[in-house]
Amino acid sequence: MVDFLKVKNLNFKYALSNSQSLNNINFEVEQGEFVLVIGDSGSGKTTLLRQLKKELWPVGERNGDILFENENLKEISPIESARRIGMVFQNPDDQLVMDTVIQELAFSLENIGEDSDSIQKKIAEMVSFFGFQDILYTQVNQLSGGQKQLVNLAAVLILQPHLLLLDEPTAQLDPIATKEFINLLQRVHDELGVTIMINEHQLDELLPLSTRLLILEEGKVSFDGQVVEGLKKSIKDQKLAEFIPEVPRLFLNEQLLDENDNLPVTVVEGKKVLLNKEVHLNLNQRTFHSQISSPAIEIKHLDFQYSKQDPLILKDLSLSLNKGEWLSIVGRNGTGKSTLLKCLMKLEKKRRGSIKILKKKISKWKTSDFYQNVGYLSQNPENHFSYDRVYDEFFERARQLEREHPEQVSKKMLKMLKLEELQFKNPHDTSGGEKQLIALGIVLISEPQILVLDEPTKGLDPVRKRELGELLQNLENLGMTIIMTSHDMNFSATYATRCAMLFDGQIISEGNPYDFFASNFFYTTPINRMVRYQIPKALTWRDLSYED
Repeated sequence: MVDFLKVKNLNFKYALSNSQSLNNINFEVEQGEFVLVIGDSGSGKTTLLRQLKKELWPVGERNGDILFENENLKEISPIESARRIGMVFQNPDDQLVMDTVIQELAFSLENIGEDSDSIQKKIAEMVSFFGFQDILYTQVNQLSGGQKQLVNLAAVLILQPHLLLLDEPTAQLDPIATKEFINLLQRVHDELGVTIMINEHQLDELLPLSTRLLILEEGKVSFDGQVVEGLKKSIKDQKLAEFIPEVPRLFLNEQLLDENDNLPVTVVEGKKVLLNKEVHLNLNQRTFHSQISSPAIEIKHLDFQYSKQDPLILKDLSLSLNKGEWLSIVGRNGTGKSTLLKCLMKLEKKRRGSIKILKKKISKWKTSDFYQNVGYLSQNPENHFSYDRVYDEFFERARQLEREHPEQVSKKMLKMLKLEELQFKNPHDTSGGEKQLIALGIVLISEPQILVLDEPTKGLDPVRKRELGELLQNLENLGMTIIMTSHDMNFSATYATRCAMLFDGQIISEGNPYDFFASNFFYTTPINRMVRYQIPKALTWRDLSYED
């Protein structure tokens, strides 16, 4: 019998690190399984997946054995490893190397020496499977984030791998693109029989597909088994409970099930249980504190296009925020959300319209004063890094701003963001979620009055996401104005005081989270989808309580 994948006593420590990233890891995967790997930032999820792809082994001390299809992984040739084990990464742009979609699909086949007839045949099959006919000759830099990630997946699958590894592949995708990606991933598993191991923080769509759950804590496997059993175990642990998606968490928290009932993990399953049991739920709607009636951001009739020959990205867009408001802007990739924030930050030059910050036109601000009062977190946190240690990033930023006692400012920021253990680590060597928090810390050093955040929850595990939400909520309560873009409906519903949808370059709807999400059909939360006909304004499990 062939052992498909067996990991035995695997340990790994990064170079220059004092602690083990992986500690005595043991598990097996059978052919055809769909294994979901979860754990908080820094628990070793990405490191583990990279250990299964020898070309991506990070520098460090490694011992233990990884057997793949009865062969020691380190003895498999590079070409065979490329053929048999594929991997898709978090950032869609990191994996694309060619100019057009068809060139991207051909590239990996050419690298392993396939002849032209074989390449043409395999591209034809892949294009038909993915439905790429209309974008085959499109420049990859013109694709949306969701399309880019599908091209990455296709470029890996064209080699016909036996094992597919995915490291948070939907972290940068909007909800509809995420659904499309997961649906195609299900087809890859069900129709092609590819074995899948995926590391994700967004579990709503993945739980129904997964045959196994692997939980990592501090570099160790704390659970390896059936998905439902893992969820039931996790609800008893305060930290792990936050990884449970909204629908099953409602039922586990409110103890709505009898001992022999199946735990619902989808909206449809949850609806059926509520209907059959005639469960009566109450709404616990949060209140919003009164805002300061003084404008912080005023945008009027804003137009933007990259050149006069290009179509308008933003069209006659108007928007205003008062001091102390928190606005979350949602919408598909490519609708202009990031462009709007860049115009606000003077990183893109508007074609027409007016932008005022704190009642002053952005053109009238002195540059140093502007960037001290308006903090900006870009989509790529590494753009904010300049030094080799996290502590130095904070200290040097505080020193540049002539803050008193920069060492105390740095230590306070490390403590506030719970980054003390990373203070002497290179920020580039941290996890995706940790990079986000480090970049945010650099921004917050200036104590800005307005915070502009482009996808701030990207890569954050549920625990870090809650901590970020509570931190920003405290800052907002103290009068800070926050404007962010987000694909995370639950985060927006839980923390923002206003939400808006950007479509075709315009704000087409806005309101408080309860009104906004209750009026949406696709852009809403799983809980709202499940109970919207009984309790239209319920958005998260925290909004509901059970009345026996």
